[in-house]
Amino acid sequence: MNMKAVSIFEYGDYKSYLRTWINSQPSKGRGKKRQLAQIVKCHSTYVSQILHGSADLSPEQASLLNGFMGHNSQEARFFILLVQRARAGNKSLKEHFEIQIQEVLDSRSALRNRLEIKKTIEEKDQATYYSSWLYPTIHMLITMPEFQTRDELSKHLHLPVSKVMEILSFLIATGLAEEQSGKFVSGRMNIYLGDNSPLISKHHTNWRMRAVQSLDVPRMHDLHYSSLATMNSKDVPAVREILVKAIEEIRAIVKASSPEDALFCYNLDLFRI
Repeated sequence: MNMKAVSIFEYGDYKSYLRTWINSQPSKGRGKKRQLAQIVKCHSTYVSQILHGSADLSPEQASLLNGFMGHNSQEARFFILLVQRARAGNKSLKEHFEIQIQEVLDSRSALRNRLEIKKTIEEKDQATYYSSWLYPTIHMLITMPEFQTRDELSKHLHLPVSKVMEILSFLIATGLAEEQSGKFVSGRMNIYLGDNSPLISKHHTNWRMRAVQSLDVPRMHDLHYSSLATMNSKDVPAVREILVKAIEEIRAIVKASSPEDALFCYNLDLFRI
């Protein structure tokens, strides 16, 4: 019965999350307070005191609401941690739960944990792969039938056939590509760089440079957006969560998009000046 349209990870306390969740339901949550009261086995007046007063859910009641609200395991843990922090009777215990809450948020910030990346190539080969934009470009182009031969790749990228074959040989050797009846297709291995990789800056730089070059030759569907804004520091996690969600949604669309007929690059940046 997962009808929620909000993310619990964007909230610093469970009461504001519950109020928003209720308002996001059909008919603006009419009748939801009564349902919540039935789930946690208390009077609806007490639910109002929880939402707007000093009363708190018990961990047991929070556990019951997890099932009703359709929380997955990570959301359920986070919800109970928020309840436990709110109920903490002293500073030491509150700080204990705050540390656990931050650990959950840090874990979600690590895209590797959210995008379910498996079987990556060795670090020494990653250094070669990320040394130039050409390696990932050819790696992605061969997922499209019209670019699965060395001649078509050479023509499309304006590269010598020898350079194309050098890169294809590397992709095959690392399992990122396979040769099948004279055509090159994507292999079984994946590649992903974590935020702590020494290669991450090179990877981002390669594609930012390509983005700058694309400004000189604008094409349909290209989108370039830059914004400098001031905001309250407490709102930054919510903005970051929206951007990470966008990445997840885009990946889902890309995964389901078939047959492929174009190669695009998209970048997201969020940083403090």
